[in-house]
Amino acid sequence: MFENDFLEQRKRLGLTEKDIERRVQAAAFGEKAKDWTHRWLAVESYGQVGLGLFNLPPMIESTKGGDILVDVDGKEYVDLLAGFSVSTLGECNEEITKVIQQQAGKLVHYFDFPHPERTKLAEKLVRISPIKGGKARVAFGVTGSDAVELAMRAARYYTGKPFILTAYGDYHGVTYSTMALTGKGGMWPYFYPIPPMDTAVGYFPFPYAYQCPFGRAPEGKAEDEWAIERLEHYFEYYFQSKESPYREVGGNITSVAAFIVEPFQSSAGYIIPSPGYLRLLRRLADKYGILLIVDEIQSGLGRTGKLWATDWEEVQVDMLLTSKALGGGLPLSAVVAKAEILESWGPGAHVSTQAGNVLACAAGNKVLDIVSQDSFLATVRERGEYFVHALEELQTRHHLIGHINARGIYIGLELVRDRETREPASEEAAFIRDECVREGMVFEKGGYFHNRFQLIPPLTIRKSTIDRAIEIFDRAFTVAEKHFGAS
Repeated sequence: MFENDFLEQRKRLGLTEKDIERRVQAAAFGEKAKDWTHRWLAVESYGQVGLGLFNLPPMIESTKGGDILVDVDGKEYVDLLAGFSVSTLGECNEEITKVIQQQAGKLVHYFDFPHPERTKLAEKLVRISPIKGGKARVAFGVTGSDAVELAMRAARYYTGKPFILTAYGDYHGVTYSTMALTGKGGMWPYFYPIPPMDTAVGYFPFPYAYQCPFGRAPEGKAEDEWAIERLEHYFEYYFQSKESPYREVGGNITSVAAFIVEPFQSSAGYIIPSPGYLRLLRRLADKYGILLIVDEIQSGLGRTGKLWATDWEEVQVDMLLTSKALGGGLPLSAVVAKAEILESWGPGAHVSTQAGNVLACAAGNKVLDIVSQDSFLATVRERGEYFVHALEELQTRHHLIGHINARGIYIGLELVRDRETREPASEEAAFIRDECVREGMVFEKGGYFHNRFQLIPPLTIRKSTIDRAIEIFDRAFTVAEKHFGAS
């Protein structure tokens, strides 16, 4: 009975050829783009992400100026995606392209073995990562999920403890192992009939003060302060234990190996937590002998105006995970950890055919040379302030914009129907996203309530492109307010 019900539900959730054709006909694309879209959907899975984030994503062929995407018909789109924070220095960055071309003439691939570019990259990561104790080692992977899985294994192997704790709303990958840490709405059913239930993963509320999981702060209490205070009470209750087979740390007992957290929640909507979040986790980790692992796969490498989002609270960690922007557009990931953790297991403990790929490492060295410069980070902060100031002015004229949070060019917008009640404007958000695509701009829509915009342009975005983005937003919000009768 249950199986039949599930199969019926699956039919309702899936797309048919007629559904796809309706989307194609409704799209504001030219004839070439529609033709290519037909060819694409004739051969690729209907489960791919483009059909989930957009009715149809544009068929992009080239770039212009590094922050404008151009489709097969020549239509331009303001790029507020940057390949989901991969093309952080802009599409077809000249310096990175030159490095890749030069390296391709010398050596392209050498399995998961050492080569000069890989070694130089590891040396740089060790030097610039906020690892507790200072001495660190690196393990390379290909994707962000690789890095998260490796970190989970290393934490459990090193501590001999089973449990990993993460925050509701965090995103750490969608493999069978990492999906247990992600818990992203709507994803788990696609693992049926064997769910990604790592039973040694626990969850805690993320201190997101604007839509606080602990309820609105009482009168006289600041929202951020309330969120952190309640979260600390939650943890102290969670960690209470009288008996355990695991070693004691300072008289405290826990079976938790590690926290694995995003310092800022990216896929959930570019949400910045209440100040003190990472400091609280560091304090609890030290108190109970838990490892603190930060997933900087999307928030790191200059995105927030500091090299790492972790740097905003000046917290040292036990492991740092990086990917996306690291390879300069090529797939590459790394775990940077306290040396004793990655020295605790023997040769052959981890392997991946493409880990530390030569081309990607060569590009990664150039990426780190650029993004670690103080002058570059200062420019990111200045450009972010310019963008946010323009958005705040837009907010005065469009009341659907309830909340803006930002660090550097890590920017999240929350859309609400009422600023007092903070009722999520989910339908309006989807409408505005589609209108922006029609107008020539792409960005991600997310959020716990499907009402947030994640603005992820290249860190090299020009002010003129920011101005263009604001003009498109202005028109799209105006159309939406007229459509929904909002003011």
